[in-house]
Amino acid sequence: MYARRSQNLDMCQAEHYSSWDALRIPPMLLEALQAAQSAALLALPTETLLQIVEHAGPVDRLFLALTCKPMLAICSMTNVTIPSAPKHYAHNLGCPAMLAILRIMVPRGPGRRRKTSWGLCRNCYRYRPKKKGYWDRVVQGYREELACGMLVYHDEAIHSWSKRHSVSYQCPQCWCEDRMRNYAHMKK
Repeated sequence: MYARRSQNLDMCQAEHYSSWDALRIPPMLLEALQAAQSAALLALPTETLLQIVEHAGPVDRLFLALTCKPMLAICSMTNVTIPSAPKHYAHNLGCPAMLAILRIMVPRGPGRRRKTSWGLCRNCYRYRPKKKGYWDRVVQGYREELACGMLVYHDEAIHSWSKRHSVSYQCPQCWCEDRMRNYAHMKK
């Protein structure tokens, strides 16, 4: 699994290099560092940790940065890049590298089991709720588009996304945005 993920990331960086951005870390996060060191890794000198981070691959750097605030501070001294979802969408829907990263960070429930109430949208590269009631409220924000018939099949999009083991790859909000882009001429 790891070898395939690494291969996907190498391919993604080669093909979509312009879709990768530097990890932006808000300064206030770095100011409030934790006093206690919980991991033995953090007992190493900063120079050694910087060498470890420099030798790590792009995703490993990202996950090292996200482990705790002291590692975030150390990783901020290096060049940590992450794939940008909006830029990736322009290149490749369902980029293997983006999906590999998101599958590692699956929302978990009690007992660390995967939450089935959240689904991964391959359009916006986000985990989105699958509850039908949530999407019914979101779609109501598109009243004008609903009235002119632009979103005539929105119920089916919501139903497809809300099913427990749905294979739908697009959340209802991205579905609405796509329809509005493709059928904007109907709104007039």
